Amino acid sequence: MLGVEVGPVVASSDEAREKIYGILEVSLTHPDGGSWGQLVLPDAQRRAIAASDWIRGLAMSGSYERHEGEGPARDLDLRALMVDLCQPLGQLKLSYERVICMKKPRPGCSPFALDHRKGMTEKRIERTLEELKGLYRDFEDFDASEGRRRADHVACEMGFMRCLIERGRMASVLRPIDGHAAEESARCGLAQRDFFGNHLTGWLVDFAAGLQRNARSGYFETLGRFLAAWAPFERHYLGIPAEAGAVAPRGKRRRVSLAS
Repeated sequence: MLGVEVGPVVASSDEAREKIYGILEVSLTHPDGGSWGQLVLPDAQRRAIAASDWIRGLAMSGSYERHEGEGPARDLDLRALMVDLCQPLGQLKLSYERVICMKKPRPGCSPFALDHRKGMTEKRIERTLEELKGLYRDFEDFDASEGRRRADHVACEMGFMRCLIERGRMASVLRPIDGHAAEESARCGLAQRDFFGNHLTGWLVDFAAGLQRNARSGYFETLGRFLAAWAPFERHYLGIPAEAGAVAPRGKRRRVSLAS
């Protein structure tokens, strides 16, 4: 704990999740994309910490199953990450390019989801990327090509989750005056569950481990620890069976107290 205290600036779990996905989207985008500056603004940092405090409190109030390699709820804390962000952008860029090398990704640390799947031929990759783009187009507010990102880039997938949560929250607000809002809210909720279960659950923990292994310290090691704890929480929150997660060594899983 770094002694950074904030007030309650989130009002719901979905609002907190939306903020966290937005932070992850920016954090995993190349610094040349021009969006990192928004993460060092004092108000943005207070809101980020408040969002993670909300989620950590929710997670530690119960228990759920997590695989070996997935982090405990106490790691759902963005304080250290916010502190690590307060360094020269050039240094963060060097760290990004060393740890998340996009031209020739390190084993287990590729930012591209399809690199973590076995048996992917070039044709299958092209077909899957087109299917992803089609899914994104179904939610027209989301620009998958922003920053020239490949559709399966981790920042792109985090951004899509942010978009789904935002749309679902807005639809919920409009339900009293819009007869179609309830349907849209349900559609976004189902899309969140399907997308996380089908596109993120199977590789996010491996990627988090790769960040920690290759960074060893600093911003990306901290980010990797947060992602490792985020994956089992989201799986539980969205009602996705634990079996959908990454296969643990020797098939091991364990149920943990989230206060640990």
